[in-house]
Amino acid sequence: MSNGSLVQRLMEEAELRLDGGPATRVHVEVGALSNISPAALQRQFGKAAAGSRLEGAELIFHIGGDPLSPGALAVRVLSVERPS
Repeated sequence: MSNGSLVQRLMEEAELRLDGGPATRVHVEVGALSNISPAALQRQFGKAAAGSRLEGAELIFHIGGDPLSPGALAVRVLSVERPS
């Protein structure tokens, strides 16, 4: 999966978790074997989110440490925070 399609999928997952309004943080789980650079993902997400309810949202990464876990290859949205 290219980083572009990964970013689109993560944005779609995050948008589904928003119940209207903007997001401030998006918590993303990155599997131990996903081969994803959090810095590159943050840059691409920031560009792709421009003009959306996710614009300006900070990605918070939760890096998996177990290469044998079922989600070791996965990258997924855990939760989305909104302004209080």
